[in-house]
Amino acid sequence: MPIQNLLADKRILLTDAQEKAARYIMEHYEESIFLTAAKLAHKAGVSEATIVRLAQVLGFNGFPKFQKMLRDNLQDRLTTFTRFEQTVKSVNTDGDILSKIMRDDIRNLSETLRDISPKAFHRAVTDMENAKRIFIVGLRGAHAPALVLALYLRFLGKHASAVIPGYGDIWNNLHGLGAGDLTIGISIPRYTKLTIEIMEYAKENGARVGVITDSLISPLALNADWVLPVHSRLDSFIESFASSMSLVNALLTELSVRNPEETMKTLKERELIWQKKGIYILPYADYKKERKKIKNI
Repeated sequence: MPIQNLLADKRILLTDAQEKAARYIMEHYEESIFLTAAKLAHKAGVSEATIVRLAQVLGFNGFPKFQKMLRDNLQDRLTTFTRFEQTVKSVNTDGDILSKIMRDDIRNLSETLRDISPKAFHRAVTDMENAKRIFIVGLRGAHAPALVLALYLRFLGKHASAVIPGYGDIWNNLHGLGAGDLTIGISIPRYTKLTIEIMEYAKENGARVGVITDSLISPLALNADWVLPVHSRLDSFIESFASSMSLVNALLTELSVRNPEETMKTLKERELIWQKKGIYILPYADYKKERKKIKNI
């Protein structure tokens, strides 16, 4: 089991010191897997006994067994080119890439459904329902689910925007962020530094903070009011965002049915605008007639 999932399962059993050590391991993974228990304890600011007891709480006979598991799960932190080398080796033994990747995503979806707390899910929807403004931060690979979430929140009449590097100054775009606002961060390993910084900034300024990430002890979760964990493991140089996108679909659908009359009113207003502006092509029969008229002009 990936370390982030194991820690999430056992989180309720961890002492404050053990959770502090676990966070250090997650944030300094590549370094931690090669340190002795004593050196890891020193780096994390806890006792060596805390490190040993953390390993035991997680179900290992001792720190060496725990460390071996950390090393075995290093792939979650590997560079893209290193992961690609592993992908090539895997393809040489199993050439059916389509089936393999689809099976990986089916597993990711199933494990995400298993691990998401219904309470956290409904809290997230309530925050989106009540927020004055919603800022969604998803950088690099996480940009796609962030854009989709922001787009369809606007369909539902919400004041929502995706925070996009390169489109104006990010910090200026977040000016006035505070009480009544909601900031949603989306990031999985390897976590983007800017996303974490924006979550910290939002919390410091009194905004609600929610995150879609891989673990309840992800660096993003430190400042979060709610965490929705998603699985993303893929035998490829990329991470999978299938679970993130499916979760976005579920959040939007739940939000839409909270107030069906208001949703219907908002959607009808938007459909009227789209029709007037000719955003979409007409039904095929009408489209053929329209094209014929244009040709005859």
